[in-house]
Amino acid sequence: MNKLIDKAKKIKIIFFDIDDTLRVKDTGYMPESIKEVFIRLKEKGILTGIATGRNFYGVVPEVKALSPDFFVTINGSYVEDDKGQPIYKNPLPKALVGNIIQWLEAEKSDYTFVASHDLRISHWDNVADGAISPVYGQLKEDKSYYQSHDVYQMLTISEHNDSLLLPESLNNQVRLIQWHPNSSDIVPVTGSKAEGCKKILEQLNLSPEQMMNFGDELNDLELFDLAGLSVAMKVSAPEILEKADYITDSVENDGILKALEALEII
Repeated sequence: MNKLIDKAKKIKIIFFDIDDTLRVKDTGYMPESIKEVFIRLKEKGILTGIATGRNFYGVVPEVKALSPDFFVTINGSYVEDDKGQPIYKNPLPKALVGNIIQWLEAEKSDYTFVASHDLRISHWDNVADGAISPVYGQLKEDKSYYQSHDVYQMLTISEHNDSLLLPESLNNQVRLIQWHPNSSDIVPVTGSKAEGCKKILEQLNLSPEQMMNFGDELNDLELFDLAGLSVAMKVSAPEILEKADYITDSVENDGILKALEALEII
């Protein structure tokens, strides 16, 4: 534990996942201790950031109200500061989006376009409702949305999501990261939350050793490889638990506050 506390002394910025880290995804519950955490970190001069698979539209009001300094959204493809100024943008080429659509339609899978501050879906049904509603609510249908808007990420929407395999023609351009039994993120091969966080570190002239993160799911893996100190929530993917420097309690049981106090950061 002493080694971890030594690592914690170097931390200048902390990134937080949203779903099942800051708040419970399925119920929207966020403990009062989260507000206390952000206030106390600000008092200590430690910067804060959100690092999420959601786009900015999907960052719920109670998380925005925490006044984080940075938002790493869409798994690192779109990054902005607390003034709404973009720091990094990495949209998918339109031709690539067209090829992804062709593949998904051949596989009889629906899909969602994720823009920086908006979303559209190819078809809304019960499968889409089960996967998307807890995060974004009901989406408007628009299959041609990508032709006139930048799309940073896509989502598969399918009852047979587990069996979807990228064809060779797409395999070296994008990858699938499952986040729900009926949905996977389709992200650039080089894209990840870690890539977005690196852009912020570069701007601040900070090293990865000065960065800490909290997370629970597979889209946090690259962050756990990057950060000087990584904390997994109690209910996390096995791969995340394996990579974590420290495992804390669940969201409901004030896991973030407990970890920061145990590591003597606040």
